[in-house]
Amino acid sequence: MSPVNSPFKAPLALALLVLVSPGLVSPAQAWGRFGGFAGGGYRFGGGVDDWRRGYNGYHPLYGAGARPAWGNLNRNIDVNTNFYNRPYNGWHPGWANGGYWSRRPWNAGWYRWAPATWSWWGPNATTWGLAGLATGAAITSLVNTAAMQQSPVFVVPQTSYQLNYGSVEAVGTYGASFSYQFNGTPLLGAANCQQGLLNGQVPQTAQQAQLLNAVCQVAYGPGV
Repeated sequence: MSPVNSPFKAPLALALLVLVSPGLVSPAQAWGRFGGFAGGGYRFGGGVDDWRRGYNGYHPLYGAGARPAWGNLNRNIDVNTNFYNRPYNGWHPGWANGGYWSRRPWNAGWYRWAPATWSWWGPNATTWGLAGLATGAAITSLVNTAAMQQSPVFVVPQTSYQLNYGSVEAVGTYGASFSYQFNGTPLLGAANCQQGLLNGQVPQTAQQAQLLNAVCQVAYGPGV
């Protein structure tokens, strides 16, 4: 992503953003913060060693069990291929040619969306008139194409959302934090990929469901 299109102009701007998704809560009701800009990435927490303590306990945006200590994960971080060793705009040259997927420093590859993945899907999908969500192959192709163009963003299929896949980070074993844009406004989000929650709630629209699925594919999808 070029500096012109970057959703974040400075660390201060990122720190002042609030967790909010259109249709879920108003900016006045939203809350949360980012911090700890280690290695050019986007991180929750206020200190450089927060990742060592992990995301423990319950969090209203991720739910119970989504935040075990990072020390329990197989991070497999190498100083030469570190996922966080990327410019501030979030793109890493090693992500070209499909390299994004092998560089995620957390347990990944388990997420494969199907209609039965989330308990709320059936009745909501009927209301929305939505037969399914973007496939893992489709999201993989979008990530790989964006990486070849040296951009950390892509437009989520059938939505007006622009997901910054370069900002996606695992939270525990099935949560994910991320940044995205809606109508030109940069926003922060939280996903629970196991329960299918966006900012702690069931998606209220088909577009929100597509965004949630895209985030989970980027964070935990098999990359094929």
